[in-house]
Amino acid sequence: MAIESDDSDIRETWLKAYFGGNGDPYIEIVYKDKDGFKCTTSVRIAVSGGKSPSEIKIAVATLAREMTRLNLNEHPDNQPPT
Repeated sequence: MAIESDDSDIRETWLKAYFGGNGDPYIEIVYKDKDGFKCTTSVRIAVSGGKSPSEIKIAVATLAREMTRLNLNEHPDNQPPT
């Protein structure tokens, strides 16, 4: 399940980090708006070229790999009932 933010007392918010089909890592914030609709905001970090320093590219890629390995990229609404 995606990592729930410690700010969830203000708004339900989750963090995801994953690799897109183009091989670049993405950081995504998933939240529910005031009407309960799931919304997302994503940032792509280009690994070849791009504007980010190499250290940031490595850090984001590591985060995406670990979150994928630990199955931490599914929003709770997408989880099967237990």
